[in-house]
Amino acid sequence: MQAHLYFEPKPLRIGEFKEACEKAIGELLGSDFTIKVFYKHRLSHGVEDEIKMDAESLRPIVDLTEADFTVDALAKGSHQYRDLWLGFHGDPGKLFGIYASSEKSFRCLERIATLLNLEQTEAPIGQLEALEARVAALENAAREAASLPKCFISFKFDDPDTVTQVNRLKRLLTAVHIEFVTGELFEPQRIEDKVKARLRADLAFLIAVITKAGESKWIRDEIADANARGLWTVILLQEGATFDKGIFGTLEYIRHAAAIEETFPAVLEGINFIKAATSADGSKKG
Repeated sequence: MQAHLYFEPKPLRIGEFKEACEKAIGELLGSDFTIKVFYKHRLSHGVEDEIKMDAESLRPIVDLTEADFTVDALAKGSHQYRDLWLGFHGDPGKLFGIYASSEKSFRCLERIATLLNLEQTEAPIGQLEALEARVAALENAAREAASLPKCFISFKFDDPDTVTQVNRLKRLLTAVHIEFVTGELFEPQRIEDKVKARLRADLAFLIAVITKAGESKWIRDEIADANARGLWTVILLQEGATFDKGIFGTLEYIRHAAAIEETFPAVLEGINFIKAATSADGSKKG
């Protein structure tokens, strides 16, 4: 089921839209869920990208006629890429439309409209076809993103130089739409439990960054856990750094000098291999 609804413009107070979205999503997915918001970002004439943000970015939205973003929602423990998807597209000073990609998303759309007391109206003539094409393009982009492998980055995050190198790597991965997780953010639990939980997320490979400052003290446990789960492991080894492979004797290195950017062509080759292998496995299972 897919549906577009259009509404008359109505000014909202700050935080009202965010609260309505979170309440409607919570009623459908339960109290524990995550929200991703994707905004269009114009890089240059005719070139656009998307910026991914969290639900807090919805707080300042007060005029939906200027909207141009999509909202993903995923319930905790769900095995789907997403459970809800809504597209918000405005026409400055006129109407705004909301697109729902499924029956559950449509129920969420209706609930948001009720919570905000929005008045539905007819679709503007001549704009519906253009919007449908735009939404179809967004859907295709989302499907392509869902097929990309995700990774865990292991590194020594108490060393500033290593963190700088990894931040460069993160920017490169983001540029090619590869999602990643790390163990660097604080959580009130044992580090080993936090890392294992993240390694048990929907991941395809692990990147281990080893610089002259040394390796993370958890790296061998992380590689062992990744190996036990059948994940690929990519080791980025800075010149002058050492890594005793030990029982991981078959692992290959990607070496680099000062800048971790030097490894990225080889990293991309590995990502393409992993993507192809993952697609092949999926086809066999199907």
